[in-house]
Amino acid sequence: MPFSSKTFIARLPAGVTLDDDVREYLSSIIDGQTFASSNALREETQHFLVDAGLQDSALDAFYTSLQDQFASGSTTAIDADLGDLSIKDQDQSQTHDNDDDFSGSDDKPQGQSSGSAATKKPSKSKPVKMSKASKKLAAKTSSSSAAVSPVVGPDGERSASPAIGKDAFSGDSAIVEAYSQQSRFHEETIETLSKEVDLKQVNINIGDQPLLKDARLWFKSGTMYGFIGRNGTGKSTLLKAIGYGQLIGFPQNLRTLYIEQLPSETPENQTVIETVLKADTERTLLMAESLLLQQAINKYPRQLVKSIKKLEWERIKVKLADQQKLAFRRSGKRGAEAREELLVVEAEEKAAKEDFEAIPIEGVEPSLNVLNQAHEMLESVYSKLQQIEADSAEARARDLLRGLGFTPVNQDLPIKQFSGGWKMRIALAQALFLKPDLLLLDEPTNHLDLPAIIWLQNYLLENLSGNHTVVVVSHDRNFLNTVSQEIIRLRDHKLDYFPGNFDEYEMKMEDKTKMNDRIVTSLEKRRKKVQESINKQRTIMHKTGDDKRGGVIASRQKKLERLQGHNKLENGKRFKQSYRAGYHLTLGITVDREVPEPPVTIPLPEPKELRGNPTTLISLNNVTFSYPGAPTKKTGPVLQNVSLSLHPSSRVALLGPNGCGKSTIMSLLAGDVTPTSGTVERFSSLVKIGYYSQHNVDKLDGYSSKSATQYLMDTFPEEYKTQVQARKYLGSYGITGQCAVLPMSTLSGGQKARVALAVCVQGGPQVLLLDEITNHLDMATIQGLIVALKEFIGAIVLVSHDAYFVKAVCEDDDGDEDELSDEGDEDALKAQEEAGVVYRVKSGKLIRQEGGVDEYVRGVVIENKKGMRSGSGRPV
Repeated sequence: MPFSSKTFIARLPAGVTLDDDVREYLSSIIDGQTFASSNALREETQHFLVDAGLQDSALDAFYTSLQDQFASGSTTAIDADLGDLSIKDQDQSQTHDNDDDFSGSDDKPQGQSSGSAATKKPSKSKPVKMSKASKKLAAKTSSSSAAVSPVVGPDGERSASPAIGKDAFSGDSAIVEAYSQQSRFHEETIETLSKEVDLKQVNINIGDQPLLKDARLWFKSGTMYGFIGRNGTGKSTLLKAIGYGQLIGFPQNLRTLYIEQLPSETPENQTVIETVLKADTERTLLMAESLLLQQAINKYPRQLVKSIKKLEWERIKVKLADQQKLAFRRSGKRGAEAREELLVVEAEEKAAKEDFEAIPIEGVEPSLNVLNQAHEMLESVYSKLQQIEADSAEARARDLLRGLGFTPVNQDLPIKQFSGGWKMRIALAQALFLKPDLLLLDEPTNHLDLPAIIWLQNYLLENLSGNHTVVVVSHDRNFLNTVSQEIIRLRDHKLDYFPGNFDEYEMKMEDKTKMNDRIVTSLEKRRKKVQESINKQRTIMHKTGDDKRGGVIASRQKKLERLQGHNKLENGKRFKQSYRAGYHLTLGITVDREVPEPPVTIPLPEPKELRGNPTTLISLNNVTFSYPGAPTKKTGPVLQNVSLSLHPSSRVALLGPNGCGKSTIMSLLAGDVTPTSGTVERFSSLVKIGYYSQHNVDKLDGYSSKSATQYLMDTFPEEYKTQVQARKYLGSYGITGQCAVLPMSTLSGGQKARVALAVCVQGGPQVLLLDEITNHLDMATIQGLIVALKEFIGAIVLVSHDAYFVKAVCEDDDGDEDELSDEGDEDALKAQEEAGVVYRVKSGKLIRQEGGVDEYVRGVVIENKKGMRSGSGRPV
């Protein structure tokens, strides 16, 4: 059993008392992790007892008395005279007692085998005292940090959380560990002038589940990477580990930024432009310092001394906040050193505060030296502001927001008036405004309309290319093809790198697969031929007794051994064993056929037949729509005199910026809203509609305890009366195993999208209304969905900003025109005219795009160049 805080506190010497906040923090440390030895426990806890007045001799006696609690543990115990140290077998467990060195202890040789015993004398490290401020911060951290609460693991069981200070963070369902190759010769991170990242043996685990195993993480400076992989393989987790600073060994000199959402502490009344500008904390601080010094020098000279002292105090407070984060994130030896440094900074902050408060409120007359000091400080501030181009900051921020769809009016509105999708755009604007050395974008196109996507890809290419490294996780094929210079693939716990964009990656993988198949087939044929020759010679030798045949057999046996591997390099040159490191045990290059990932199949049910074979299922007839209470005199109605007919084989795509009325048309077709004027007609009440929207996906987040299986049984009680029936249906949509029974709040975005799709198509609807269905789906799933939709015999209406997806579903010609023309059926011809049509929604009207998606994209590019951004970017 793990060592308990109750046992620790119960065994404290008489007379030792702990404050409630210290006791709470101490308990969280002890109960939050597993200590392999009394020495490991001592490193984490002794400074609390020193603060309580315990001397060195009493400390030794106390921790010696605890050794019996570790004698029966599952790890190897070392002789008590030398102290206790256990090293876990890394092949069996990926947990670590000390984050200084994830390969073992500092004194363990790098090449030592896992699980072997090692000895280490107890260190005589100087006890570290914690000030009252540190104790309060520690207590606050223990009560507010999610790292000390139990976590639901992938199997649904509650697992122990790691202690505060460990280099780990909470994922969706478990604790995440991230580390790279470490040894006693490495510090936590490496700081160099280079902006290139090249880490060996990178490992990431979620609980007991590995995501990366001894992978190479390689980012070349100034390169734009497309990061691909199936849903659930760990792409977002890797980016978070880097962005949150949790990947041990990652260079600290790189300014790295991972965009997820606006920070929770962002003031809701703050305007959009203020939010973007304040993301640059350096500029914000320098502007404040500049204003403070200017006013003191020009208007209030008697306050000049006090202003300088205040400025010095504020700078030390920033340093103190950074050191506090460092002290409570680290543990072990590095944690002790960080806490020692924290004490020094706390003393500096206290002294700076006292110096500031010592100046009287009415101020003092500044001396000449003080005036010179103030002017030097102001000149330094001006120089820094000039270096970061502070004067043009607001203009740059407004250009960014305008490109992302915010009108000049909306840029000055408070962020509380915007929906989650628009807040994500604000967060993206912050990232682009800061221009970090390494920008990590996780599905940036999910909350962008097609005009904004086109603008973003052009901005990345024109403003970040060559100077900044960008890693993009995206399932938008067109976007990846445009911005990617290299592709990183996460598969089988490894990272593979391919030059070129996504299309080039696919072609290279296809060519490589074909080449490997040819090589393997050729080698098999040659080996078979040589083996048959050997068998034939052996038969002749046995029949005739001709021993000379043995030499022939030995020669051909060596030839067979050489054929175990390929003897040609990729450049066509002959393989030479002596020239290639690592091939001393083989006679050739081993060629393995890479097993392709299985395709994703989406089993859309066949629509139920309707009596009468209707030619029109749903129609909008001169529909005008305005939201109740919305002013229409200035902006006009959302939709005006819109007409649209859906036939059994219709394929209709609605394109346009967010807020132009696309989702309103979908709601009208679904019957969720009523038109202000005009009519919505259905062939009959038996026409079933499957409506997929992001709202339906987000609604699944509210089920913190209900599983997808239970949700399906509750929604369709007649069809799914047992768990077996429900799980079988969900399994056909990729919701298998524990995913089907875990709370839906723990599912990934892609898994929730699959659940929503399964619910949408249940029962065989004749009409599918799909609003942004590709969000959160990986490329394999999108491709499977395209195949399913092309085979679907009902009507489909798409709202999507994925140009590739729209073209594949709505614009591919199936070659049925001749067949329909021969029938001479006017209704069938009319249906053919409406099948596969792309509309642009603009100014409340439907505008047919005869040239399809390409025509729409060309128009958007022209508008962007002219500064005619369509789409009001209206807040929701």
